[in-house]
Amino acid sequence: MFAIIESKNADTKGGAGVVSSGLAIIAIVTPIEQRPLFTGLVTSLYALGTVVAPIIGGAFTTNVTWRWCFLINLPAGTVTVITLILFFHPPQQSPAARTETVLQKLQQLDLIGCALFVPAIIMVLLALQWGGNKYPWNSATIIGLFVGFAATLGLFITWELRADQAMIPLPLLRRRSIIVSIIFAFLFMGAFVVPVYYLPEWFQIVKGASSIRSGIMLLPSVSTQIFGSIISGVLGESVLASLLLIRLLTYYSSEILQGLGCGFAAQMPLLTIQSVLKNDPKLVPVGISTVLFAQYFGSSVMQSIGGSIFQNKLDSQLQSYAHLDSDQIEMLLAVGTSKVQETAQQAFPDRLSAILIAYNDAITNVFVSAYMSDSRRSYI
Repeated sequence: MFAIIESKNADTKGGAGVVSSGLAIIAIVTPIEQRPLFTGLVTSLYALGTVVAPIIGGAFTTNVTWRWCFLINLPAGTVTVITLILFFHPPQQSPAARTETVLQKLQQLDLIGCALFVPAIIMVLLALQWGGNKYPWNSATIIGLFVGFAATLGLFITWELRADQAMIPLPLLRRRSIIVSIIFAFLFMGAFVVPVYYLPEWFQIVKGASSIRSGIMLLPSVSTQIFGSIISGVLGESVLASLLLIRLLTYYSSEILQGLGCGFAAQMPLLTIQSVLKNDPKLVPVGISTVLFAQYFGSSVMQSIGGSIFQNKLDSQLQSYAHLDSDQIEMLLAVGTSKVQETAQQAFPDRLSAILIAYNDAITNVFVSAYMSDSRRSYI
């Protein structure tokens, strides 16, 4: 378990740098009228990777070992680094910037702001994840985490107002379009990540699909996300509205609609940042990173909320529908998503249908929370 956590930690740090750096490079090397197209291509690849990765990961886990889910990043990262060294030519730096030492550059980092911000985020995520599951919402632990989050966030905001090299520069937050883009990004990613995470679980538990098959069943969503991202990039800001009527009697229609919506919306905050800051290029990388952080934070918050809703609803439904006690529920949860049907069939064959209904209702409630986030995004 320690190896998995550390591998995921290193993988996440690298991934965050890759995404923000890639978009910043596009902002540097392309004229503003071409950025929607290239940003759309990048966001479409992100959507592709989000769905293809579980398929590849399932194949590795089933046929080789789960360790290759992390090791595959090494050759891919090596190719990326070599490509950047050979073909990317960064813009000329000022004489003062060229003479700066590594220590001087490190001193420009807002380490105090980071030290205040990270604990605040951890506390609110733990509160959302533990609330109603591990601890009651009115317990001292949950209340203390929320209070600690508010206090630490207040200290962070106070420090950012005073710091010369703030992690989030004030000129960014003084522009209404940037504030709206950050909120939009937060809500968008929250609505995007919940179906991506819980649809495979629904396919495996309710429909009895394998881990690889569940990834394939998610392809209607990713294919329409890619289409939506590229089309919105080609049309840019001329796209004001679109309407699609799909008459299908299966869950694929919902995937297609969700994928199209996410595809059209994915790059809008990124393009807004680049358009608003076109006369202040030094702030563009910071603006892009801020929007990406809002996306990742939104996904983390919605996953925590979705997990809390799923766990609370599943426990109550398994007790009321399937009449399982706490030990039997723990046994089902311990076997993992791909083994729920098999375990229920062996241990509770007469209650299999009720168990599947309980899981279906619990996952459906999580989808409702994502829809609410998406509705607020549409209002913005």
